[in-house]
Amino acid sequence: MAKTKKDKNFLLPAILAVILLILTNLTYQLVIQDKYYPLTFVGDTNISFLTQGQAIRKLQNKFDLRTKQKVQFGYAQGFFNIDLATASAKLDYSEVEKAFSLSHSGTFLEKLQKQIGLIGQIRLIEAQIILNLDKQANAIAAAVDKPYTNAQLIFDEITTQESTTSANIQIVEAVNGISLDKEKLQQEVKKFISTGKYNRELPLTSLPPKVTTEHMTKAKAALADVLKEPIKLQFQENSWTLDAKQLLILLDLTQGLDILDKDKTYTYMGKIAKEIDQAVQEGLFEFNPQTKRVSAFQPSQEGRKLDLEKTFQLITDSLSSGNKTINLPVDIIKPKIATSDVNSLGIKELLGRGISHFAGSIENRIYNVNLTAQKINGVLIPPGEVFSFNRTVGDITAATGFKQAYVIKEGRTVLDDGGGVCQDSTTLFRAVLNAGLPVIRRTAHAYRVGYYEQGFPPGLDATVFYPSVDFQFKNDTSAHILIQAYTVGITLYVDLYGTADGREATLTKSVVTNQTPPPPELRQDDPTLPKGTVKQVDWAAWGATVTFSRTVTRGGETLIKETFKSNYKPWQAVYLIGTKTE
Repeated sequence: MAKTKKDKNFLLPAILAVILLILTNLTYQLVIQDKYYPLTFVGDTNISFLTQGQAIRKLQNKFDLRTKQKVQFGYAQGFFNIDLATASAKLDYSEVEKAFSLSHSGTFLEKLQKQIGLIGQIRLIEAQIILNLDKQANAIAAAVDKPYTNAQLIFDEITTQESTTSANIQIVEAVNGISLDKEKLQQEVKKFISTGKYNRELPLTSLPPKVTTEHMTKAKAALADVLKEPIKLQFQENSWTLDAKQLLILLDLTQGLDILDKDKTYTYMGKIAKEIDQAVQEGLFEFNPQTKRVSAFQPSQEGRKLDLEKTFQLITDSLSSGNKTINLPVDIIKPKIATSDVNSLGIKELLGRGISHFAGSIENRIYNVNLTAQKINGVLIPPGEVFSFNRTVGDITAATGFKQAYVIKEGRTVLDDGGGVCQDSTTLFRAVLNAGLPVIRRTAHAYRVGYYEQGFPPGLDATVFYPSVDFQFKNDTSAHILIQAYTVGITLYVDLYGTADGREATLTKSVVTNQTPPPPELRQDDPTLPKGTVKQVDWAAWGATVTFSRTVTRGGETLIKETFKSNYKPWQAVYLIGTKTE
């Protein structure tokens, strides 16, 4: 269909309008391609339609003009001037340049999209201002800063006459301090350089005191209250009085955190705790085979411990309430076994016995063997519990009563605290084997020790070294097990009593293989020994691999089937030869 004259007249203006719009946009793009967009400001400086060079020159001129001025700040007692000419002020243009690059980057369409999005919007660019106000700010701070004053209690000496206690207590109120806010001051100066406007009031910060009037008022009220009626602390038949003189020592008058100073109050409570606290004492027992009864030679005793945290809170609460009697919170720790219950624990018969001999031991070694026996003697092991030799005997040092005797340490036999303790762990190991109980941890000695082969084959030993090397076994029976350890002459016995459940333990003979002769003896000069003295400190021993097996059965069922393997190193004899001359 042919277009009419009317249609042509309608299309022509539209086409001309589009062409005009395109030409206008192209013209705009040509004009703006090296200039900042409309409505672009740095501070109060309009840099619209300016090139980067023109914008920087305009900004620098205004910056130079303002940094020659003085900025005045006022406060209640007067005013102070900041002389910008001495502030070493500089203007960093990196943000101004960055803003131009970001707005003019991208394709034609991307730039057009940015321009359309910014139509009618003011664009603010923050140029970084660098200046040094330290000297002037410090001078102002020296003039205006005032430290805070803590509230105080002023009181006459507390006096007691007959049944009354009195004291005159006054409060010196707290006063806030004042400090110049240097950061805010610098911000306001920069604001002036950038915009010509700023807050003319000197920026000050209020410094609250550590101890407020409110806090000291509470302390005064607490002290006055205790003057009328002291606080009574009581536990069972014992009581302690916290009076006004003592409270004055405990009050927090310097920090204002709590009414009571925590450290001082804990020290005070610690003295009371010494009169209350006692460690729980597990009973030690012995079995009489004739009567088949157990009796205590060290009764069990409950433990007690004052709960310091709860006590502190109770005292604090008492200072603000009418209750002036405090029943002290004491935690009671019950022993695992009460003495009265011991004969209901199933200790009826001998389960297994261990025996070892220690002929030739020096006096200190014999002492340590007996001391260790005392420490494990009478110990009860509940059903399902694992017995730890180290946990029961504890640290083996002179401080815990042990004497020096020969021990294997760091590849040598040397005198050290506790030599002989392994006689007890070895004998206990044998009792556990014979009783058919599970062995949890066992370590053989580094070399074959003659004491443990007196009347017994090699491989039946167990070493311990507190706290790392331990001997442990488990009571997997349904009743408690009682350990009895004692010496007769040069023989150590360890008996395990409980309720037999029909289990039987069988041990094979020790098999010795890979025997290695000891190295040649070593003789070393010792300047601490008199010349001509010969002292043996290590003894020769053959190296070997020793194995034996144990089978534990009950009613035809095999409960345990295991092999113990010990690798003993060959050991050389070592002699010290004295070289000391008079």
